[in-house]
Amino acid sequence: MAIRLIGYGLSTRRDPRPAEAGALLTAGCHTVFLYIARRTTSPRPARDAAFRHVRPGDCIVIVRLSRFAAGLRNLHDLLHQLDDARVGLRSLEEPIDTTAPDGDLVIHAVDATLQLQSAWIAEVTTEGQTAARARGQRLGSPPKLTPEQADLARQMHAAGHPAPSIAAMLKVATSTIYRLVRPPPATDTAEGSAP
Repeated sequence: MAIRLIGYGLSTRRDPRPAEAGALLTAGCHTVFLYIARRTTSPRPARDAAFRHVRPGDCIVIVRLSRFAAGLRNLHDLLHQLDDARVGLRSLEEPIDTTAPDGDLVIHAVDATLQLQSAWIAEVTTEGQTAARARGQRLGSPPKLTPEQADLARQMHAAGHPAPSIAAMLKVATSTIYRLVRPPPATDTAEGSAP
């Protein structure tokens, strides 16, 4: 039984016969799903409709990857979704065809690239944080209270003022005051002492 080819591509409001639809029909697609290119419109509904239409053994045909996925992570997820459904993916402008004998290599290449990208981002982030600490920069979100406000909050709490009223006066969340006045956890400093 021949593979059913399902097209997915881009249309524009000004183009009643979009070039992508023509290319997909010429490639043998018997059904074509198009999304309109607008800043306020997501391509996802048309892609979801194409995904609902396919059945195991079918192949989604696209003109190029940039019209199909929004980045490497999204491409990774979509490829695995199609693979799980036993549906192929073929690009007309790129050498990508997961229905070919070596089609699994495409998925493995995307997996490996994503892992490499994640490791690279983690390494660069760690190096940046280390360099920032070495320069004396404080990492994380800025403190909600100045040192003077923090001292005032502690004094008011010690004097019996409830945390919600302190928070309202200093215009911060009550949880900020609770974190500030909560005693640090006890630590056992008598290791190895005799009973």
